[in-house]
Amino acid sequence: MKKIIEKEFFWIVLLLGLSFLLILPIFKRGFYPFHDESHVANLYQMVRAVSSGQIPPRWAPDFSFNYGYPFFNFNYHLPFYLGAFFNLVFGLSLVWSLKIVFALSVPLSALAFYKLGRKFSSSGFSFFAAMIYCLAPYRAVDLYVRGAVGELWGFVFMPLVLLSFINLIEKRSLKKIIFAGLSLAGLVISHSLTTIVFMPFAALFLFSCILFGKDKKNAIISSFFGLVLGLSLSAYYWLPAFLEKKLMQPGTPFNPFDHFPFIKQLVIPSWGYGASVWGPGDGMSFQIGIINIFFILFSLFLLLFFRKKTEKFNLKLFFVSLTLFFLSLFLMNIRSGFIWSAFPLGEYVQFPWRFLIISTFFSSLSLVFVERVIDLEKKAISKYGILALVFFSFFINKPYFKPEKEVFTDDDYFLKRFFIDRISTGKSKELSEAYFFLSEDYLPLPVWVEKRPDSLPEEKVEFLADQPNGKITYKEITPVKYEIQVVSEKEGKVIINNYNYPGWTAKVNGKIAEIKTEKPYGNMSIEVPAGASSILLFFKETPLRLAADLVSLFSFLFSALALLLIKKVDFKK
Repeated sequence: MKKIIEKEFFWIVLLLGLSFLLILPIFKRGFYPFHDESHVANLYQMVRAVSSGQIPPRWAPDFSFNYGYPFFNFNYHLPFYLGAFFNLVFGLSLVWSLKIVFALSVPLSALAFYKLGRKFSSSGFSFFAAMIYCLAPYRAVDLYVRGAVGELWGFVFMPLVLLSFINLIEKRSLKKIIFAGLSLAGLVISHSLTTIVFMPFAALFLFSCILFGKDKKNAIISSFFGLVLGLSLSAYYWLPAFLEKKLMQPGTPFNPFDHFPFIKQLVIPSWGYGASVWGPGDGMSFQIGIINIFFILFSLFLLLFFRKKTEKFNLKLFFVSLTLFFLSLFLMNIRSGFIWSAFPLGEYVQFPWRFLIISTFFSSLSLVFVERVIDLEKKAISKYGILALVFFSFFINKPYFKPEKEVFTDDDYFLKRFFIDRISTGKSKELSEAYFFLSEDYLPLPVWVEKRPDSLPEEKVEFLADQPNGKITYKEITPVKYEIQVVSEKEGKVIINNYNYPGWTAKVNGKIAEIKTEKPYGNMSIEVPAGASSILLFFKETPLRLAADLVSLFSFLFSALALLLIKKVDFKK
């Protein structure tokens, strides 16, 4: 046993095994209820977008009574890329594809955090910190209560971002710059809100690493290269989303001041599958985790009485991690309201308790630095002590990792709730009654839309004014490309019951035609002459989006070629 426990392979296998136990309920038949059940609909729209040739995806054609929506122009991509891969390549259902995406996030985040831990501690202590990272109650909330697939994948990339930039700060090389850029890009397209929340904290931690290091100038330059590459790789997503935000109506359906957790909610263990509401009566848990709190206090005790005076670097990083942990707690407290008022945090972050992402991360990371400061690594008993602590923690927190109940739900159950006439096999002849009870307030409208549609138009394409002898026929080539044949007895307008949005382009009889916006729904209209006309309507990249696409494409090609052709290139200082 002693020989086995000394091998790194043992800790990795044990880490993956315990991680699998946390996700085991996901693999039961059906699905479980969770807050963000719209993710099944989002995945369906990703499949539709990719299948229609949208690379990268922008337009989701079936939202808002089939008026469509620029959903993927603003919403994160990576979890739905993965889900679409499982659906299109392996033929899995939408439900099972999403469940696998949920499940993969846990062991991958465990491995990522383990690799980060190995930078500063032994395999045993890295295993310990990675398990605390995975066992935090907020991880169970994201997995089994909220179903927050973006945050789940944010937990995968946060440790990778920190690890890759720390490696880059230590010694610059082209390979390290590329891995730093890929990690950052992965985080950006996994979940934009996690990126917004995490990056200021990551910047403070990395700045501390630079400050405590020797070659500060070179470290800053190296970090800059990694940052630029990461932003370039993900520019196709974040640049249009940022610059086109002004085209969407501002605001959020949530008031952040209604969602500050009380201190007791952060500290006292509690559990529930309900929602976040105003006041202390929330149905969901906001606890940091009694295990996380205990080990932070225990670490402080060890450092107070057993600290090595020779080890200063890890000690400094321990206190940096602890400071960032407490800063995240402050931002979840109502007393930080002046910061939320001064900056548009509410518009982007929505819920103050979202900073549990940060408290989970840095409470776990702080444990990584304890080992070498108190010199536990040479004591064989520490390995067995670690196993005991992890299994104790597993016993305490494992009960959180289960759904409220199991419900047999297939793809059609979700599609009928989020679309007016879509089922897994395509378009339904019957309209969904469940869809009429859905509120789509979470989808902000374009600024030119005065009213959200509340019924399905009789026709996708129709005349604006009555033309008794007029005739319209159309063919949907793809969800973002239509061929329309018009016979008009006089000049008039053809209405396309689809939200107008930059990128939609029309050709009338082979010539580019102006698309106008109608009120109150913001749908499109195209003027046609008397007689027969042929209209080609399609969605394409705008110059801005195309430029962003090319930046990402060239950055990706550069990175791929560099990794293939160059084993190691160090820049001269």
